[in-house]
Amino acid sequence: MSFFNIPLNCSRKCEAWEDILSHYNDWVADDEVWEIARQSEELPILGNIYQRLVLDRILSHFCEETGKDESDLTLFYYVNSIDTHLVINEWDICTEEDYWGCVEKYRITYTQ
Repeated sequence: MSFFNIPLNCSRKCEAWEDILSHYNDWVADDEVWEIARQSEELPILGNIYQRLVLDRILSHFCEETGKDESDLTLFYYVNSIDTHLVINEWDICTEEDYWGCVEKYRITYTQ
């Protein structure tokens, strides 16, 4: 098993998460992954670093879209190679449709 083959060490959901970021013209650059990897005292798993950065960005965009803070949400956020998950308020984010459905459900609407 290669720890340096990022796609090999990522969840099958990662492609959908990348598509969510693409909607925002956002992505994780290789340099960001390497910067974190260089600071690691143990052998880093690049796929885990990459997925953590992707999920951090998705959560940030989710909070912007919904007007909520992370502290307002019930999160299950677990990064472990192919066993990586993002669950927001019991909504497992596996696809773009899951993400946008969750955004619509939890978006704060303002009335004038």
